[in-house]
Amino acid sequence: MIRTGAAIAGALALASAAAAQPSMPVARATDDDRLLVGLADEAAGEAIVTLRHDEASNAPTCKAGSVRGGQAIADASCTLALKKLGWATAGVDRNGKRQALPRLRIAWTKPDKAGADSDATDEDGLTPISPERWILPADYPGTRAQGASEFILDVAPSGRPTACHITKSAGSDILDRKTCEVLMRSGLFLPALDAQGKPRPAQFRSRLSWAIE
Repeated sequence: MIRTGAAIAGALALASAAAAQPSMPVARATDDDRLLVGLADEAAGEAIVTLRHDEASNAPTCKAGSVRGGQAIADASCTLALKKLGWATAGVDRNGKRQALPRLRIAWTKPDKAGADSDATDEDGLTPISPERWILPADYPGTRAQGASEFILDVAPSGRPTACHITKSAGSDILDRKTCEVLMRSGLFLPALDAQGKPRPAQFRSRLSWAIE
């Protein structure tokens, strides 16, 4: 069994990578995301957002559906999606047609102030997409070793990792290599934003605990 920290257990690279997932991708909104959209700490829930490019206004639009948590969650989800992905709606395919963006579920959980320090996670403005799918039981390497690999992922403005660095070893080279292998393969984020609101490179810091049960 693989145990992960809360941020790992609990973006579009963009349209193609999210659409390739077996079911609807889920963006796990962070405390930074709450600040970005002005959502109160006590608000929790989720919404499915659909982004489109409105030709008449030449601007991105968002529609929220299947909302749990009320209008505040619907508004926050669309605001976050528009800020982080609205630019992508202007993209066109090889035939000059607007590139359709996949629907995205955005989930908001109440901040865990008690466990914030213990998780050793720093998102640097990134929003993890479906982190529970990044590492699967089948990824456990053929070793009896156990331990926790602390790491930094360099993430491009596209939301895809470009490099992985182990900052504290699990005590096993095999586990450390596997950590970076699976994160480079499966890691996906909504991008971090610069002061002008444009996607920027960022670093995601956390740890991955490997345990046999």
